[in-house]
Amino acid sequence: MAKKYNCKSCGAELFFDPKTGKLHCDYCGSDFDPSEYAFNPEEESDDQTIPQFTDENGAPSAETTEKATDDSVSTDDLVVYKCPNCGAEVITSKKTVATTCVYCNRAITLTGNVSGDWKPDYVLPFKKERKEVEAAYKSLCKQSILTPRYFTRDSTIERIKGMYVPYWLYSFNADASMSVRAQNVRVYMSGQDEITETSSYHIVEEGAGSFDRIPADAMKEMDNIMMDSIEPFDFSALEKFNPAYLTGFYTQRWDDSSADNEPRAKDRAKSALTREVLDHVGTYTSRTVESEQYHWSDQKVEQAMLPVWMMYTEYKGKKYVFGMNGQTGKMMGGVPRDPMRLVEIGAAVFIVSQIIMMIIRILGVL
Repeated sequence: MAKKYNCKSCGAELFFDPKTGKLHCDYCGSDFDPSEYAFNPEEESDDQTIPQFTDENGAPSAETTEKATDDSVSTDDLVVYKCPNCGAEVITSKKTVATTCVYCNRAITLTGNVSGDWKPDYVLPFKKERKEVEAAYKSLCKQSILTPRYFTRDSTIERIKGMYVPYWLYSFNADASMSVRAQNVRVYMSGQDEITETSSYHIVEEGAGSFDRIPADAMKEMDNIMMDSIEPFDFSALEKFNPAYLTGFYTQRWDDSSADNEPRAKDRAKSALTREVLDHVGTYTSRTVESEQYHWSDQKVEQAMLPVWMMYTEYKGKKYVFGMNGQTGKMMGGVPRDPMRLVEIGAAVFIVSQIIMMIIRILGVL
């Protein structure tokens, strides 16, 4: 079901405002808490959506195929929704939860896609506004005169989108037992001889830890290292999921299961436990973990939508990504440096200098 949220004062459309944490009406200035717009996932079923166009055999029709211009997306993965504002039919992926109508540019929340087997537990609201993101991006571009002009164009900056990325949050207790080989190496002189003395130790050490909400993004197309780099998130600000928070932002359903991502979370826990155990072992010239065993208990996984500002673009055949944590403002990625910019700058300086010299000569004649 395609849905929009209307102002209770004037009926105009509402959008989530990261600055206030409220649904804001640009028309009359009213603000509403998202909790005022109740969400019941059981009532938002997929059968309220407009189905794909099909022929008499049930196959996607030519009209649907023509509109699906991205060859990487199968028509079987597409669905048509009717924009609640202008009535236009919006074709999007079945995984999309929130998008924008290409005809009237209004926010569309597809509440039918948050039912069924995908019902997030929490949402972490945006705190960083678009103007803050654009300012940070422009500042990044200004750090070098070699930044290609393509990256500072308005058309490029407009590609920055606010999106809620689906994450799995893992909580568990862990007990670890590790066998550590430690060595102390001492080098000294005895007369004219250099003596190397090595002492080896076999140490068995145990450690334990409690881990709360280790995040792992749940979208296959997202680069895991890239997404990890914008952490941490402050999960104390988590809100019970309500699609009203999604208004004005892009959102997709998860397509990477919690079981597939669980090893990522546990690898992070293992790294933390290894550091703890090695710190407890003490100071040696070298310390090597030879074997390790883990026992996991009280395991729990939750679903949450986390805020990210993102821009994908391509320049000279290479893809570039700029991103920002929508809650804390921590940035990732960057922009390239092109040595050819020196040639462009030099040419511009030469032209300006020639114009100035011409003006001076003209004034001299006068």
